[in-house]
Amino acid sequence: MTEFQPTPQTPEQVDEGLRNAFRQAIKDGVMDATPYLKQMTFNTDIQKTEKEIAVLQKKLELLKEMEKHKSPVEEAYKDWWGQYPELETDSEYDEMRWQGFRAGYHFAYVEKVVEEEPEGSLKFQLGKSLEDILYDWWSDVFVTHSDWDMETSISDLVDRIELFLPKSQSAEGSQSFDSELLVEGWNNCISVIKGKLR
Repeated sequence: MTEFQPTPQTPEQVDEGLRNAFRQAIKDGVMDATPYLKQMTFNTDIQKTEKEIAVLQKKLELLKEMEKHKSPVEEAYKDWWGQYPELETDSEYDEMRWQGFRAGYHFAYVEKVVEEEPEGSLKFQLGKSLEDILYDWWSDVFVTHSDWDMETSISDLVDRIELFLPKSQSAEGSQSFDSELLVEGWNNCISVIKGKLR
């Protein structure tokens, strides 16, 4: 009697051969595929979970990057005190020092901006930058409101951007035709921008 000598196969060939044998057994009615189909669903769940983990890792990387991002007021605090504000401590002194520094910084910044405005320019108070608003929104959506769906998250972002945009101006009381045209053009521009948000 001659011994059986199998032909060497690659793992891919073995995989394909087993799949074909399995398919044929199901067609012939020899095997019930239900437990294997459940296992296949389980594998799909694993793949889905792996994708979710990848998304969460990307979010974590972004949050770590956001931690590295320091606002201008934090940079000014470091220039003055030699270190960034320590907000995670339980010290009331550190918190009060930070709050006082921030208030003084913002007051000086707004005062400087008002002083530098040319005579006759439209006046509005500058607040956060658009980048700051996006960082705040990103942090809120993925940390505080992680249960929000995409539509709610986007709607919240649009609302924040709308509040960020400058307000319409009034030329009431102006006796200059140029000022009235300037204000009208300004208001039209703001209306067009707000109209493009939604």
